[in-house]
Amino acid sequence: MGGRTSHMVKGLSAHLAWLVFGLRAPDVAVDEETARRIRGEQVSAIVELVPMSAIANVLCAAVIAVAFQGTDAAGFAPFWALSVVAFSGMAMRNWWKSRLKTRIGAGPRAISRLTANSLILGVLWGMAPLFMLSGADVYHQLLLQILVTGMTAGGAFGLSTVPRAGLTYVWVIVASSMAAMLISTDASESGNDVIVVSMWLGYGAYLSRNIAIHAARFFENARNRAELTEKNEVIGLLLRDFQEHGGDWLWETDAEGRLADPSPRLAEAAGRTIEELAAMPLRALLAAGQAEGGDELLEAMEWYEIFRDLVVTVRVDDDIRHWSLTGRPIFRGNGAFCGYQGVGSDITERRAAEERIAFLAETDPVTGLVNRAKFSEVLERAMIDPANQGRNILFYLDLDQFKSINDTMGHPVGDALLDQVGRRLVDCAGPQDVVARIGGDEFAILIPGSDRPDHAVEIAEKILATFDLPFTLDGADFSVGTSIGIAIGPEDGATPMDLMKSADLALYRAKAEGRDGFRFFEPGMDEKARRRRLLEQGLRNAMDTDQLYLVYQPIVDLVSDRISGFETLVRWKSPEFGNVSPTEFIPIAEECKLIVPIGEWILHEATRQAATWPRDIRVSINLSPVQFRNRRLLATIVSALEHSRLQPHRLQVEITESTLLDAGDHTLNMLRDLRELGVRVALDDFGTGYSSLNYLRKFPFDKIKIDKSFVDDIDQREQSRAIVRAIMELTTALGMSTVAEGVETSSQLSTLRDLGCDEIQGYVISAAVENEAIPEMLSANYELTIGDLVEPMDLELVDAGCAVVAA
Repeated sequence: MGGRTSHMVKGLSAHLAWLVFGLRAPDVAVDEETARRIRGEQVSAIVELVPMSAIANVLCAAVIAVAFQGTDAAGFAPFWALSVVAFSGMAMRNWWKSRLKTRIGAGPRAISRLTANSLILGVLWGMAPLFMLSGADVYHQLLLQILVTGMTAGGAFGLSTVPRAGLTYVWVIVASSMAAMLISTDASESGNDVIVVSMWLGYGAYLSRNIAIHAARFFENARNRAELTEKNEVIGLLLRDFQEHGGDWLWETDAEGRLADPSPRLAEAAGRTIEELAAMPLRALLAAGQAEGGDELLEAMEWYEIFRDLVVTVRVDDDIRHWSLTGRPIFRGNGAFCGYQGVGSDITERRAAEERIAFLAETDPVTGLVNRAKFSEVLERAMIDPANQGRNILFYLDLDQFKSINDTMGHPVGDALLDQVGRRLVDCAGPQDVVARIGGDEFAILIPGSDRPDHAVEIAEKILATFDLPFTLDGADFSVGTSIGIAIGPEDGATPMDLMKSADLALYRAKAEGRDGFRFFEPGMDEKARRRRLLEQGLRNAMDTDQLYLVYQPIVDLVSDRISGFETLVRWKSPEFGNVSPTEFIPIAEECKLIVPIGEWILHEATRQAATWPRDIRVSINLSPVQFRNRRLLATIVSALEHSRLQPHRLQVEITESTLLDAGDHTLNMLRDLRELGVRVALDDFGTGYSSLNYLRKFPFDKIKIDKSFVDDIDQREQSRAIVRAIMELTTALGMSTVAEGVETSSQLSTLRDLGCDEIQGYVISAAVENEAIPEMLSANYELTIGDLVEPMDLELVDAGCAVVAA
């Protein structure tokens, strides 16, 4: 019981010491040899500061002794100062004796002696306020306190490598100073006394924490150095073993520079026999191949210099080989030069590997262009080049449709595309320009020394023109576009980081405005990027703080003129930005992968609410391409149906053609699994994407949604009516129903009814409403014969054409 109590007390004390002072034992145990080395470094660090510490102690003690002449402490001050001087003199004497010694390690006794000396010095400085503060006037009190405070801080710094010594020194002085204040102040000034004592107490805690932090860092660094030393010793042993048993050779010359006793390994490396090498001048061996580095070697030997790892290039038979030579001159006892001895090695393969590594370190292996790291170096040099004066044009390019080609055709085809793109960009750039692949499908072009926008436009248009030509890959032609962001220094950025940031913002704007174009950087882009970052941060908290909510837009059956279902829409009411449009936050959610958890929440919440509607009313939820790449999608839908108890046939998921294009066969398989569950599948925005008819052949959708772009002028243009009529005939033949979205006028509604459209949705019926309003809407039947247009004030609450994307 007593042992457990003692352990608890120690643990509580250690925890309290950590909270107050930052004191704790090292986390990693060390062996005794390492501990000795660390203690040696701790002591050495303090000993190195002895001269300066001694000078500071003597000067401060002298100032106090002189200043306190004529005061009540005039008799004590000189004797106290002499004690400080004597102690400092002893410290200097010990330092002088040991200054030339190398302290490799130290035992625990050294730490104890150091702590004892710190205690003595602390007592000496603690005596100053105890015996001199009382009876002194304000000036002398202030002077004494300032000097004592400074010496406390200086000692804490100097002794911080040994926390026991530093803390002892600090708290002896702090305790003495607090006691001196309590003794020297009468009752009328007790309030001020408490304040000063509290300040001393806080000062001591502050210094203690600093000591603890510095000591911990010093200990960690010392431990790392000790481990590094041990590793170096092991490496040294391995290197010596390699020299003894490796493929190096020994070489030796006489005083005339002729090879002496050539070894078989040297003969093998030189491609000659031992007899041929014997007595051959080293100069002749090097001259046979006009060796690179040979002159430097011969010059060093003429001046009897030691050389190490000197690389020379020699010709061996028909090959060029690289040798690394190390040698030193040999002298007899009388000082006469008798030749060189050394070791050599053939580093041809190693040098080739190093050159290859250097090449790969700055070159993109797919395109042969410089990579991001090398491009950053080139850009930095161009920015600081006085000849350029900061004038540089930077292009950032991002390929369009690359991902779909890479995923569907495979990585070898994707790499071939990147290689062709790189070659075309090099053709578009000038001979002094730098083209780089900076990662993925992103490229960069630097035009140093130019700040002409017309030059940038010329290059950008040239790039776009070359992308108009198809890329031939694996025997097929592919059309690939590119978006370009342009920044011009120094206006758009005086540093490499700023210029790259500006080009990246311009690229982001070019992609947002429809791709396959270029944009120059504009100052406002930075603010928009900042808003986007803030929106992303806010969106991460939106789900946890109930900022997201759902609304539903009714879908009306034109045969019965009654509501047959609702399309789910998500809204975000941010406390910082207010009502944020889905057209703004949905793309952000998709890019930063937040659409996955948001989509899971939408599926569960929408099915839960839909379960409370009449059983003949369906709920429709849009799904994005991002969620189809998530393997958990099918399980999420099953879970949502199970928890809500909603019948699968009452759930309809809507996908866009881009979803099918991005995901390929995986998406079609998942859609088939959904159909087997009984979930209905609709194709959204029909006719606006790629290969619409091909997807209708591959997968039997339940419903086709006619895009709003075909509905807007259907009552005015015969071309739009013809397109919609063709869609109706096609879907009827395939056994699919149709729904027209974005219907806003009665005229559009009548035209669609005449063309045989099955269902409609849009403002002509109603704006999106919250779940609480749905029962009233259903009870009123909402027949089209009595439906009115939505008032303009209602339209402000709805973002036209923005459907929910469930992750």
